[in-house]
Amino acid sequence: MKGLLFFAGSLVHWAVKKPQQFIYLHLYILALYRFDHNVGSYSSHGLGLLFTLAVLAPLFLVIYMGMPLDCLDYKAAILRENNENSAKTS
Repeated sequence: MKGLLFFAGSLVHWAVKKPQQFIYLHLYILALYRFDHNVGSYSSHGLGLLFTLAVLAPLFLVIYMGMPLDCLDYKAAILRENNENSAKTS
């Protein structure tokens, strides 16, 4: 439960710390929703793979940019966040 609450708090902090990334992510999600809606109303086949790749693209991007392997370990995330905060205050 502590891990879930920590990551929920991190999501709230992320929106405040990096609003440009937050807005881009939500615009991307809205564009995917619009794409899916348009494709679904005009044809029912042929673009499933493209849509799947578009949904997975942000995950591939963060892995490529160096997402840490222990990203879901909340103890490691707390240590990483404390190190970032101490580096900013020094």
